[in-house]
Amino acid sequence: MDQNTTPNATDTSKNCQVTNQSNTDAVIIIPTTAQDGNEESSIAVYDQSLEILNTLEGGIVIKVGQSGTVVLDQYYIDPKTGQKTYSLVYNLLVSSSSWYYPLANIGLMQNIFVTPPNFTPQTATSAEQQSIANADVFYQTIQAYPTSQLAQNYQAAMSGTISSASAQADGSPNSTANTSDAITQSVNAFFQSTKQFQNVTLASLVAVESYYNEFPFIWAQYKSVIYYLYSSDGKTTSFVGQLGLKQPATLDLTVANGGYICTFTPAKDPSNLNSVDVDSSKAMNLTYSSGVFVNDVNVDVPAIALKGIFQLKRLFTQVPADTQILPVITGSVDGVTAVGFDQPQLEDDPSGSDFWNTLFHPKNSAEVFNSIMEIGGAIMMLHFFATSLYGMGKWLKQKLSGKKTTTAQDEFNQKMDEFQKTLNEKIDSVVQKISDNKGIPPKDPSEAMDNLSRESGSVVDNLNAGNLQDGLKSQANNLEELAQYESQMSPSQLQSLESNASAIQKSNDALNNASKADLNGVVKEQQANFSDIQSNVGNLTSQMDKTISDKSKAEIERNNEASKEVSENIENSEKNQAEEREANDPEAKDPIEPEFEMIK
Repeated sequence: MDQNTTPNATDTSKNCQVTNQSNTDAVIIIPTTAQDGNEESSIAVYDQSLEILNTLEGGIVIKVGQSGTVVLDQYYIDPKTGQKTYSLVYNLLVSSSSWYYPLANIGLMQNIFVTPPNFTPQTATSAEQQSIANADVFYQTIQAYPTSQLAQNYQAAMSGTISSASAQADGSPNSTANTSDAITQSVNAFFQSTKQFQNVTLASLVAVESYYNEFPFIWAQYKSVIYYLYSSDGKTTSFVGQLGLKQPATLDLTVANGGYICTFTPAKDPSNLNSVDVDSSKAMNLTYSSGVFVNDVNVDVPAIALKGIFQLKRLFTQVPADTQILPVITGSVDGVTAVGFDQPQLEDDPSGSDFWNTLFHPKNSAEVFNSIMEIGGAIMMLHFFATSLYGMGKWLKQKLSGKKTTTAQDEFNQKMDEFQKTLNEKIDSVVQKISDNKGIPPKDPSEAMDNLSRESGSVVDNLNAGNLQDGLKSQANNLEELAQYESQMSPSQLQSLESNASAIQKSNDALNNASKADLNGVVKEQQANFSDIQSNVGNLTSQMDKTISDKSKAEIERNNEASKEVSENIENSEKNQAEEREANDPEAKDPIEPEFEMIK
């Protein structure tokens, strides 16, 4: 329908004035209910989950410093009476008029205690805008530091909220209001206990989470972007293809993907890791549905299901200074697990490809890819849980609009069970999609945190194992250089040559044969063995100093530098892990922030 349609404002009791005191022009978006009221009062947005309201003053935009009046005219079918009933409670998402990014998340209920009823005028303030912007930083930081003390405390606060709310739901007078307050107060108290996120609230966090779940703009980094996808079978890495997100001339929330053109284009030659050429004749359109890019929204497990997550760059590079927040794509493409970065990675360019070791190590890259996918599912549990808590609070507020203002314990527990079931269904749906129906979703936030710790550790263990094997190759190359001079070696030197070769073989076999559960211990053991190998090969090299050529010396020096870098990478990864576990208030660099300029 035309976006300039003027609502019917005959019933002024449904009017709500909103003043825009943010720093950008705004529109009013609300989640839809089972609405069958006046459809002329709003613009139906793609998949009917949200709608943008027109103002009585004309158009949809409320300029900075100005006010606009919207008509709140939704209905639902009362499950007890079966009758069409006017909705008294609303959730106004005041959003930027450019990227529809939330500026304020306002919950309100019609004042039914006056005649005629009315809605209290609302104001979207700059403070609320800052709260949501900081909630966005928190959302990205929790994903980037999933094993931090901050993340642990957040999970504990959310889990503790259920106990706090349940204690209030005792059927006494005002218990409904007390239970609703307990939900928001418990989570908000957590944010107030932090240094960096004191102005964040449950409402502002849920606004961000809902935005990310609905629109693909963040993964396009508010522009056009290409992600280069790779997979591994445990022996070789393959280039899978490209996820392309093309920015439209104008956003249009009445069409799929907000107007973005989202496509998957397969590789021309998956085995050619020095090329990112794709076959455009086989490109497939994707739909961003519930936070996942899929090729078919009508099946439980689509052939292509890709999800964006945020990670620290140093998780993959092992460089301590790489604390930039990095968008990473994970999921399934035709049954294989894929991971994608927004820059191409070439096998013949280890120095220019930031994630070379992550992608191209024959054995360990496959384990890394699977861990990243599992991290994606566990992260979603934390975010969906917050949304469910918020929904529980909304349900309680809805009860306040009726005559009964108390909540019995059994009624609360029944509703909580319903929310938990819905939460688990959401998580299961996401995990099954991105894992090609192979994943096991976490059942609660506590299990999600355990999974995050395990899988983040597994990524590091596999990268360290790959590093160690690269180091072992460097030392094996040294032995090959020295082997040219066997005829001039003493018996003890020959024995040293052979024993070092045997040690390299045993260490490499141990790393290759280690299970996922045992890999951490094996890496630590072989790290010590690698130090011994370096020392022993170094001693043999020193003994042969006057015998070997300058060319061999130069080659051995290069190999030793590579081995030194291996040791430094492993030390860095251990420091990074320890730092992240202890971080109460981690600060990652360069979170992805929305652009409020109008799209040209």
